[in-house]
Amino acid sequence: MARRNPDGTYTIAAGEVSAFSVCPQSWHLKWNQRQPGASLTSQSALGQRLHRDWAQFFEESLKLSYWIRYLVILVCLMVLVFMAVSSARAPLHELFQFSWRNRGLQLILLACAALWVIRSFGKEASRRHRGAGFSLSDVTLAIDGSSMLPDREYVSTTQGLAGRPDALIREDEKVIPIERKPLAKKLRDRYVVQMLVYLRLVEEFEGIKPPHGYLLLGPKCRRVKITNSETKQMWVSGLIAEMRRILEGGTPVPTPHPMKCAKCDVRDRCSARQDSQRVSSVIAPHESQ
Repeated sequence: MARRNPDGTYTIAAGEVSAFSVCPQSWHLKWNQRQPGASLTSQSALGQRLHRDWAQFFEESLKLSYWIRYLVILVCLMVLVFMAVSSARAPLHELFQFSWRNRGLQLILLACAALWVIRSFGKEASRRHRGAGFSLSDVTLAIDGSSMLPDREYVSTTQGLAGRPDALIREDEKVIPIERKPLAKKLRDRYVVQMLVYLRLVEEFEGIKPPHGYLLLGPKCRRVKITNSETKQMWVSGLIAEMRRILEGGTPVPTPHPMKCAKCDVRDRCSARQDSQRVSSVIAPHESQ
């Protein structure tokens, strides 16, 4: 629900603007009148679980990257210490003679084994990084659900907006928001609206306007770039202005559609809903004439 501030204004969450773009009436029933949803509880729980799995999957890639650094440092220190100790006991060229009892050869074999482990860790870290929807060149700043890179929540009193992107990365000295939609099958307007709100907040708090954001869609984290254009932001401004009008006592204008209403979890409390059966019964007499 939009939070009412002491001065009478409202702070609207990015998720609310996304819901409003689908249907103002549905948003009004769920967010303003706080009427609980009826049928999407299991789907919502599945989405949350998939989101947690995604965050954990990515964090494991970070941990592997840290282990790689530790192993590299350990191998380098091991070689330096061995060279320093052994060179005082025997000539340096004798350390590399081919003999299984030669400590120099043992060290080389151990270092090669360590490098193989490091390479294996690196491949797995890269696989998990890409599998989570991130590029290997991305510098990750925050991710929702991570203990190593905690998320960042933006609450703007100036704009009256709030949001917490699922992840933040740095590209060309600009902070870029990322939003994960694990159950999405295709790009939808509501996802774009939510991202555009994040782009506004990132610009205010990070000081530089992001040129775009990324949506990660579906189980394979398909990466979709959302351009931060003036035309799109004007569209969002119109939605936010209409939301504020309703919050101040205005009447929401429903935008029913049979397919949309069929998936709405407050449809049983909405007088404007359109059922596919009802639409068919209206069309059938006309077609028979």
